[in-house]
Amino acid sequence: MPPVTLNLKWSSFVAALIAGTSIATLTWQGAAGQNSHAGAVTGVIDGVSFEGGQYYVHGWACQEGERGSISINIYANHPAGAKPPGTYVMADTASLENEDAVDHECHDASGGKHRFHTALPNQLLRSFQNKKIYIHGIALAGNVDNALLAGSGKFSFPSSKWPPDPPTPNLLDGPPVAAFDTAKESCEQIDIPDAAARAFRDYKGTIHLIASHYITRASLGATLETTKHNCQVVYDSAHDGNIGDFNDATWLNSFYNVDGKRIVALGHMEYHGWEHAGMCAQKTDTAACWYNVDTYNQSDDGGYHFARPKPPGNYFLSLPVKYEVNQGPEGYSVDANIVKAGEWHYGEVYSWAWPPKCGGGKDQKPCLVPDGACAIRTANILDPSSWRGWDGKDFTVEFADPYRAPVANPKAHVCVTVPYLDYSTGINYYAASHLFVATLWNQGSAGWGPQGLYFTTSPDFVHWSKPELAMTHDQMLRREPEGNWSYAYFSLIDPKSTDSSYMTITDSPYLYYVRMDGDHPPYQRVLFRQKIRLDWLAALHPKSAAPAGASQPR
Repeated sequence: MPPVTLNLKWSSFVAALIAGTSIATLTWQGAAGQNSHAGAVTGVIDGVSFEGGQYYVHGWACQEGERGSISINIYANHPAGAKPPGTYVMADTASLENEDAVDHECHDASGGKHRFHTALPNQLLRSFQNKKIYIHGIALAGNVDNALLAGSGKFSFPSSKWPPDPPTPNLLDGPPVAAFDTAKESCEQIDIPDAAARAFRDYKGTIHLIASHYITRASLGATLETTKHNCQVVYDSAHDGNIGDFNDATWLNSFYNVDGKRIVALGHMEYHGWEHAGMCAQKTDTAACWYNVDTYNQSDDGGYHFARPKPPGNYFLSLPVKYEVNQGPEGYSVDANIVKAGEWHYGEVYSWAWPPKCGGGKDQKPCLVPDGACAIRTANILDPSSWRGWDGKDFTVEFADPYRAPVANPKAHVCVTVPYLDYSTGINYYAASHLFVATLWNQGSAGWGPQGLYFTTSPDFVHWSKPELAMTHDQMLRREPEGNWSYAYFSLIDPKSTDSSYMTITDSPYLYYVRMDGDHPPYQRVLFRQKIRLDWLAALHPKSAAPAGASQPR
């Protein structure tokens, strides 16, 4: 999954701990190196500046005699540990290039990286504007205290200064409504929406709304508007340490309702090497020990329980290479939903570039798989081995399970990527225009516009239009109360959909998305739904011919 993958990571948990950790505790952490010759922590806040539509606080910080970059903790009103104590704001690392004078102050003859240039988001400034800034440098080694940087208390957090909005359509057609609020409805701490929302209607007419985690629960109701979160476990990950079982931590991300009782669920399985003895050099989350395989799962009771076939029957697709300790590969992630048009069921998976540090640059080894999105399809949704990937001309790529037999030509089992789907977490079929519509959340790294919500369309699932900006991240934040918010997992579900898998949409679907609370990470989240208008999108793209053999989806 693109970014937006996405999923609950140990690093997020560590960040959450840091956010609420006292300076005294952090001093103990900094002492872990036990370097008896380590020097004092020192540094200076140089100022606050407005650059390119964004405020920054900048300066330098280091531990004398240590080449490594140290962390900084930013507080408001007072220092940490003062009476009254300051309010924790955020953390960063002083890891940018610095001038010789800073190396001299740091007693760093070899020249490290000790400057910081920390962005102060507008949403954060709404809470802390006009309060004094205090920054602590965090000791890296030895039994050394953390230290308050010079200039602390001299500068204040400025008021928010939102950049001008680019042209955006009249998208919103109603207020946001909480469909699942973890602070009020979670059945256990890790019961959180950690994937895009999907829905299907079972043989009894009950709607199942699922925004998956590796322990999956559903919201149930007679309509999308009346679904309530249910504590019954729909799927529980086994955390199996045998890689070839493809059965570690699994997110059920894509659903297709076959007949009301049989529900297919494609899962994103993450093998966490750091959680299994001897399978990772580190003991905490690291991309180097992260291996993704997509799996086939099925319910025979209308979606109330999902089972995984015994391996290799649970295999759906993967890269054609086995896991390597500290080398990955990160693999494929299934992040969007299944859409049927004509005889074909379509889907999309995202791949991270592999091997590590591959690319087209000088002295780089070529990539077996590039970073990007792979279009896939099948005519038989009940046969996981029948899916084929796009080869640049047709859907012919057959995926190879590297744990069942040697793969003679790995490159033959890797997709050719298609443009613009990298950031997609939802795909629908817009029957009125004979177009597929993909919902994208650009986290800021895409080259086609500012951070925000976009849509792209395609007549054939492989040729996608340049994404159209629907709403910026700033526009979303300005509608929020004060807080430290971020967003992920956007998808469209239409109450007027004509099929029982809610893959078709009209001009007025619901936009579902997850808002995360950075002040209480990673377990306080809200899954919202909000009515939107898409008539503007149809107007931008003339009606196309229906995909071959297309008929109204069920």
